[in-house]
Amino acid sequence: MAIVAAVDSSGRSEAVVAQAHELAEEYGVGLHVVHVADPTVDFREDFTDVSADALRVHNGKFSEEVVERVQAEATEVAENAAAGVDGLEEYEAVGLVGDAAEVIRTYAAEHGAEYIVVSGRKRRPLGQVLFGSVTQSLLLNADCPVVAVPHDV
Repeated sequence: MAIVAAVDSSGRSEAVVAQAHELAEEYGVGLHVVHVADPTVDFREDFTDVSADALRVHNGKFSEEVVERVQAEATEVAENAAAGVDGLEEYEAVGLVGDAAEVIRTYAAEHGAEYIVVSGRKRRPLGQVLFGSVTQSLLLNADCPVVAVPHDV
């Protein structure tokens, strides 16, 4: 059992991890801070030293070199998101590769997540919370409850 904090590289991730930490303590379960990166979107410009063949998608999959580098970057994003939360001592930082919504949903199911904690994009003047596509997909498709932490712009 675990609480999954799905984070990105934005400044909103600290609030997501803090909320997930509270839930993990309340339920007495582990905290997994997860960041998912998509090499086609997130890191294309970072691979100038990688050959075109290594970057190319073969049968829908990236080369092992690309996956390892992106996964290391994603793990670092997860670690950085958790580093700023006071009192957070025990957690697992996880970097994954692929479509964020699908990978987070699968990871949460495989680890028996009690909750997935995500970020709401922003709040409109009337108090409505806008969600990004990953958050919206998780709210609609996850097998466990999803907590969306709203953030004012």
